[in-house]
Amino acid sequence: MAVDPDFEARTRQAAQAGDVQAMSTLGGICFQKQELAEAEAWWRKAAEQGNVDAMSNLAAILAETDPDQAVTWLTRAAEHGHDLAMHNLGYIAYRRGAIDEAQEWYLKAAQRGYKPSMYNYATLVLEADFDEADRWLTRAARLGDVGAMRKLSTILAARDSARAEGWARKAAESEPK
Repeated sequence: MAVDPDFEARTRQAAQAGDVQAMSTLGGICFQKQELAEAEAWWRKAAEQGNVDAMSNLAAILAETDPDQAVTWLTRAAEHGHDLAMHNLGYIAYRRGAIDEAQEWYLKAAQRGYKPSMYNYATLVLEADFDEADRWLTRAARLGDVGAMRKLSTILAARDSARAEGWARKAAESEPK
């Protein structure tokens, strides 16, 4: 998707004038154009001035080259209530094998209404606490998460076939045509 050159020019002018939101937006424009070094520079400027979206985006761009710095930026964004940052910290913890930490981050984001974290948290606690997993999957499913609907239909099959069939039907109806 191409960026409107006038929009980019206005955004660049605002960013150069010190508009933090414009810096973050310009980082996104540069990222979209595969100008990664410039995207990183603009996101860093915006992040250093407290823009939480820029913190999260900067972390994403740093994840492969400097994972420790990525975690630092994600943690700062999470401390400001950024759901995706919390979710990504959960993912990083999970990949490192720190399951308890992953559960904590996923739960924090889930409690804020972030559907992917609801699903991930539920899958992590499923073996230890079926009822807790059921509650979170049901919340995500009620919010339209098709994966949660499918998971509920699977895990409920032996316990509550009527609910399982209902979620399977809802998942099928919700699939993109």
